[in-house]
Formats: sequence, structure tokens, C-alpha cells
Amino acid sequence: MVSAFDPRTAIRTAIGYERYVNGVDRSTVSVSDDRDDTVYIPLLLPHEVHTGDVPEMPYVEMKLMNVPSYTENIGGDVHFTEAYIDFDIVFTDQDHITPSTFGANVTSEILDKVMENRHSITNCIFAEVVNDGREIYERISGYPIVFHRLLELKCIFRQKKT
Repeated sequence: MVSAFDPRTAIRTAIGYERYVNGVDRSTVSVSDDRDDTVYIPLLLPHEVHTGDVPEMPYVEMKLMNVPSYTENIGGDVHFTEAYIDFDIVFTDQDHITPSTFGANVTSEILDKVMENRHSITNCIFAEVVNDGREIYERISGYPIVFHRLLELKCIFRQKKT
């Protein structure tokens, strides 16, 4: 049986550290703020962000963006898949967080963790960061600007039909 490929939970397990954040046990990455205090940033899946209360910022939303796949051999029994995941780093201009550097610092931490653990992500042959520099800004009247720094990860998976 061939199965669909969604490596987000495996990636979160491989690169994150378990930490109690805002009353919930979460897988996190950490960086230092402007005072050198540690900020723990939860790695969340979209259903954890968009159901119930909006999570406290900062957080990282791991979005499955594209999963191109094809049959790899002429016999048709080997399925090759690449999964592209956007790490959307969401934050505001809070005390001790400078927007111009915070997103880049979180991106660097995730990049470092992916490079350290690229071969230990369950069901993923190989993982690499393919884009680490896209920024988006949301401005809603009466609210602080919400900053987004996007990092894109590609995971490769190969499976044989049994």
C-alpha cells in the first residue's frame, strides 16, 4: 500500500524541544530576545492555529504547501514524493523583540536544526531548506503590525508499492 506523505509532525519531533508554553506542552525552537532572555516559540500545525483561540505570538505555523510526486520506475511500483513545507514565523513588535532581526534569528535556528537532523526525520530520505528569506507584513487598523518571516523546507520520500 502506498500512503500520502506529510512529514510535518516528524519534522517537528526531530527539530523541536518539548516545552510547556502558555499552559500547553508544545514542541518548540528557542532564540534570545534583545535582553538575551530565551524566547520559546511553538511549532504549530494549521489546525492548532486556526481552531479555538488564536495562539499567543510568537509562533511558527508549519503549512504543507505542495506535494509533487511521480512514479519513479517503468514497473510503476516505486513512488517518489517531495513535500514542501512553509515555516511561517509569526510575531509582532513586542518589548525586547526587534522585527528586523527576530525573524532572521528564528529562521537561523530552524535552519540549524534542520541541518543537524536532516537524516533523522522519520520517513524522510533527505530534507533541505530551499528558501529562507521571504517576509510579509500585515497591517490591520487599530492593531499592531504582524510580521511574517517564511522559510521553505523540502523533504524527499520514496516508497515501494507492496
